Amino acid sequence: MGLLDKFRAYLNEEEPEDSEEQLSDQLDYKESDDDFLDEDSVLDKEGEKPPKKFTWGARLKAIISSLSGKKDSIDMSDEDVVEEMRQTKTVNAEVKAVQDFCEQLVDVSYHMEDLKKEYQVVTSYLTDIQRIEELPIDIAHDLIENAKRIEMLDKNRQTYLQSENLLTMEQYKTMVRLEDEVVDTIKTLNEMEQRDALLKHDMGHLEGEKESLKYRRRDCSVGIDRLRAVLGTVLILFLLTTMVVIWYGLSTRANVTIPALTIGAIVMVVFAACYAKYMDYKQEIKEADAKVKRAVSLLNKVKAKYINNRSTLDYIYEKYGVNSSKELEYMWAQYDTMNKDAMRYTQANNDFRVYCDQLVKTLERIGLRDPLVWPKQTNALIDRREMVEIKHSLNMRRQSIREKLATCEKISDNAKVAIRASVELNPALESFVKELLTPFKVNV
Repeated sequence: MGLLDKFRAYLNEEEPEDSEEQLSDQLDYKESDDDFLDEDSVLDKEGEKPPKKFTWGARLKAIISSLSGKKDSIDMSDEDVVEEMRQTKTVNAEVKAVQDFCEQLVDVSYHMEDLKKEYQVVTSYLTDIQRIEELPIDIAHDLIENAKRIEMLDKNRQTYLQSENLLTMEQYKTMVRLEDEVVDTIKTLNEMEQRDALLKHDMGHLEGEKESLKYRRRDCSVGIDRLRAVLGTVLILFLLTTMVVIWYGLSTRANVTIPALTIGAIVMVVFAACYAKYMDYKQEIKEADAKVKRAVSLLNKVKAKYINNRSTLDYIYEKYGVNSSKELEYMWAQYDTMNKDAMRYTQANNDFRVYCDQLVKTLERIGLRDPLVWPKQTNALIDRREMVEIKHSLNMRRQSIREKLATCEKISDNAKVAIRASVELNPALESFVKELLTPFKVNV
């Protein structure tokens, strides 16, 4: 079944039986047909304001609303009234169908205009490609060289832009704010870190010396205790030996002078040796105490210098957000690289624009319709395979537009045929169709 046959079947289809209230409203609408032709008189009759914009549905709604008070006077048992109302419903369905086809025709018309514009653009692209492919060798060579420069400059720009991630935004702001102080600060940090290492070494050395002196002093104290024990033992042995010698001399009446003198001499030598060693221990303890005091004093001075130096270091570290001079030096090197790359990017960007302008002017002299797209497609100017890919893509795109245009034209023709058929069946719809299509400049 064709579209026209469907439309006619839709117009001739039998409406379902209405309720008594609906038939009464429709009868009132039919009886006041003159009011239907004059919207202002109907709306003024109920004291309502007319709508700002004409729509078929709004007119029907206003008429039905204005005449709803008359439904009590309608005799719904009258067969003529019922038949007349069924005809009215058919007319309303016909108007709705015509309105739908008009809207469809307007939408398709606008869509076809967009497709035609797109088709012209694609065609101009293909024409430009054909002109580029037919260029003389010398002009094509200059064009390719210019495109190569543009590609190289674009790659350089992208490379220089990558240096933006070398530092975080906070680090970069810190470097910008303290740029004039960074070089001197790096030198100061190196010196202070060396001093910090030396002070740590001195503190460790003094701490070790202090502990060594304390250990030696403890050894001397232990040695004195041992000498005391030896002297006590010798004294006890001397007394016992002396008593034994005296007892032997008294009991045997023998001469014990020589053994007594020998024992006494031995005891005196032992006592003399122990005393000498005791005095050495005492002297060492005295010297160790003096050295410990000196070491403690020096250690306190070194600690004070270390604390002051460390406080300054921590302040500088916190100020620059680093943990060492090496890190600050690295940040400074990255910052310097970023600045140099920014300058190179600016220069490359300026050169990029100059060569792009030259390429556009060259293409304008050739007669291209849209030369501004080619600075973004320099790879197609350099590599013929890329140009073939673009050309193939444009041809596919143009073919797709043709198919869409053909489909839209078919839809438009069918809608026009349906509208004309409806107007032929009901000439009163002609003014309604003109009213709908005239603002959009669409002809049936």
